[in-house]
Amino acid sequence: EARWHPFVSALIIGIIALLAWPSSLADGRVGGLGISGPSAQLFSLVTAGDLKFFNWAGYLLIGIFAGAFIAAKGSREFRFRNPGFPVMIKSLTGGLLMGIGSGLAGGCMLGNTLVNTAWFSWQGWAFIPCIIAGSWIVSYFTIIRPQKIK
Repeated sequence: EARWHPFVSALIIGIIALLAWPSSLADGRVGGLGISGPSAQLFSLVTAGDLKFFNWAGYLLIGIFAGAFIAAKGSREFRFRNPGFPVMIKSLTGGLLMGIGSGLAGGCMLGNTLVNTAWFSWQGWAFIPCIIAGSWIVSYFTIIRPQKIK
């Protein structure tokens, strides 16, 4: 598997996050990098034909998919796989829970960590320890504990 160095990825994400602020403001949206807003706009485009998706946030979402595809093809890692029914159910359940959490938290992980902390919003700073604790708890019960039982 061909991997990028984590610092290169962090640098690219940082540059995109910096560019997101002026791009967002130019589009009439106060905020920076986020995924849940563009995802909701994509849903509105598909269900109601709302063309509001085609702004910087929509292009960011398209770029995430296109970039992942290009990177996977470039490293010869792209292929369709059937992970099996149990993995698909776990992935669907996790995705639904993340979507519900995003709605309850008022945004996605990117929005809460990168944007709300930059605004010194209490929600961003409260979100970070909660996501760390939640990730640890779920990892413990789904990965670590089952390995100890074997």
